[in-house]
This record gives sequence, C-alpha cells and structure tokens, in this order.
Amino acid sequence: MIKLIATDMDGTWLNDDKDYDREIFKREFKEMRKRDIKFVVASGNQYANLMTRFPDVIDQIYFVAENGALVAQGKQILHVDALSDELYQTLLKITDEYHYPAIVMGLVSAYVKKSNDPAYVQEMKKYVEHLEVVDSFDEIDDRIFKISLTVPEDEMPIVLEQLKQKYPEIGFVSGAADSIDMQTKGMNKAVGLEYLSQKLGIKPSEMVAFGDSGNDVGMLKYVGRSYATATALKEAKMAADQIIGLSNESTVQKEILRLLNLN
Repeated sequence: MIKLIATDMDGTWLNDDKDYDREIFKREFKEMRKRDIKFVVASGNQYANLMTRFPDVIDQIYFVAENGALVAQGKQILHVDALSDELYQTLLKITDEYHYPAIVMGLVSAYVKKSNDPAYVQEMKKYVEHLEVVDSFDEIDDRIFKISLTVPEDEMPIVLEQLKQKYPEIGFVSGAADSIDMQTKGMNKAVGLEYLSQKLGIKPSEMVAFGDSGNDVGMLKYVGRSYATATALKEAKMAADQIIGLSNESTVQKEILRLLNLN
C-alpha cells in the first residue's frame, strides 16, 4: 500500500517552463488526501522557492529541501541539519580553487558573489526565492546547508570525480547535468525521508519516489518503488526501478494517476 509519494522538482515534476499540469495535480492530490497519502516535495532547491510551487496546498504537504538538510510540514520547519563551520570553510576553499560560479544555500537566503556574471545571477533566481548578492561569502551570517557549483556539462562528471577523490570527507552529488552540490557527507534526500518515516510511522516500502539527478539516487534507492524520467542522469536511471517519460509531458503526474488507478 502506498502511504507517501515523494518527487524531485526540476527535470522531474516541473517542465522546462518551471511549471506543471495543475489540473492533473488537483485531481490526484484530492485522492491522496482521501487516502491519507502524504505528498512530499523532495528537492535540492531552497525551501522558500519550493513553497511557491504549491500555493493552494502548502499546509497540506511536506518538504524535503536542500537535499535532505531541511524538512518541513507546510510552513513549519521540522528539522534542520546545517554545515559545521569547519566544513563550510573547506567548501569555500574549494570554490576558490575551482573558480566556477557558486551559490551558497542558507536558511534565511541564498547567496552569490557580486563578481559573478549578471546572467548567472538571473539564472539562479529561477531556483531560489530569496537571493542576496554579497562581496564575499565570508560575510554571510546564516545557517548554511550546501554550496553548489555551476560547471559546464562536458566537464561536470570529471570535476565531480576529482572532488570525490580529493575530498573524501565531503558529500558531492550532481544536482543537475551542469551542477555539483557540496555538503555534509551522507546528506541526501533519503535522510529527509527517513526523518519523515520515523515521524509519520511510514515504512520505506510504503513510499514511492520520482527523480532525475545524482542528488535523487539515495531517495530512489530508499523507497519501495522508484522512477526516473527519460532525461535523467545515468546514476539516477540505474538507481530507479523504472524509467518513465519526459517531464515536459507531465509524466510524473500521469504516473501518479496510474498508481492511484485514476486514469
């Protein structure tokens, strides 16, 4: 029996316009509520940004944000796992060493450097609701969850492996085909789902998850049934039980309809 459905956002739930079929969701969410199936938005993105995607049902859904480092029920934050100061300083050292554009994700806001290309800053605004432009990351006073590097797609797999070899004490995952998330080793969306499992009394075998990137692998392996979209990265496809269609075709929403026997 399905008791919880978790989905990644970009490349999975959302189409290229950063939207989704709201009519399908309205229909299936009504059924989920009737059956007491929990709906979880599980993303590497900022919590404040994720809430804007579901304005009509915020207080009725759960969020696993920042790759599992923040868990919330509606507008109520349930759990936060921030970086240690020592780890944060190491991540800042990596951003200086590799010179790729970087965004720091914190509880209050996300942060980018003023020295970045304005086009990069505008691109990041698609993924975060609160963004501050700072002269230096050293001036940030916030609880930090992770730092993400934007890396050219053809370089990303190579750089990711280099970082894993060079800094084995840090957790590195592909947030997308052109990004690398750096945070506490072992932190991933499965950690957030495990917290909800214990809080809600739902077994992993009673969960379903959808994803497309390296930061979804832990979640896809943790749940009882998992799906990766057709455009998913190789590691996500390998972790999933089944490959489905494209996010631009509302494939996740349609698969949930099928799981609920509504189609």
